[in-house]
Amino acid sequence: MLQYGGMRKFKAALVTSALLGLTIALGACASAPATPDEKTMQSPDAGGGVGDFETEAAWLDAGRLIGLVTYGSSSCVPVVEDATVAGDVITVTFAKQESNAVCTADMAPRVSVFGVPEGTDVTEDVNILIAGTDEDADLDGLDAAPADTSTDYAPSAGWYNDKGGFIVATWGSSTCVPVIDAVEPTGTADVALTFATPKEDRPCTMDMVPRANIAQVDGLATQDDITLLLSGDNITGSTLILG
Repeated sequence: MLQYGGMRKFKAALVTSALLGLTIALGACASAPATPDEKTMQSPDAGGGVGDFETEAAWLDAGRLIGLVTYGSSSCVPVVEDATVAGDVITVTFAKQESNAVCTADMAPRVSVFGVPEGTDVTEDVNILIAGTDEDADLDGLDAAPADTSTDYAPSAGWYNDKGGFIVATWGSSTCVPVIDAVEPTGTADVALTFATPKEDRPCTMDMVPRANIAQVDGLATQDDITLLLSGDNITGSTLILG
């Protein structure tokens, strides 16, 4: 079983950038992009909170993982290199971008997933600091800590804001991240999320990692005790959206 007693690196394929419109627009496992025009490029160091965009976070995998939402180029998702905890503060260090990285000049929410550092009390509120920046995110404590430090590889989800934005994490191949097709409320306490049907001939590596997508649901009266119903792309089941 995969342990989260200490911090571990997650390679870039673990996380997928997600463009968030009035509903959702997410992308993953695309073919190699064409070389962009210089006018569409920006510095590979772009990221973190920008202007009115705030860095935000959500608990995932019952409190074993955290999804950190930053804003910047959708093609250059920050990768967490290290995370440490002191008291109620978690300090996250992003890996340095490659000097030749090509980053599109859009502004989108991107999610970076990392393991909760050993010694973190997930039942207490925590503050997440991004090293080398003035960006931070507050995360309310959970009702209970996970019963086991080992993941059960089940899908999980967590609210990252109070406007219907949430992160959904699934486990599988890092090169075949599921793509969200639709998200809609199906009742006062249920949200249905459907993944798109993938191409039959897509190449998938034989690793097992958490893959994260950003989603948006509108029309809910409350975000308390909401169950997420999952279907599509060989992913089924349900999970409570943590928040």
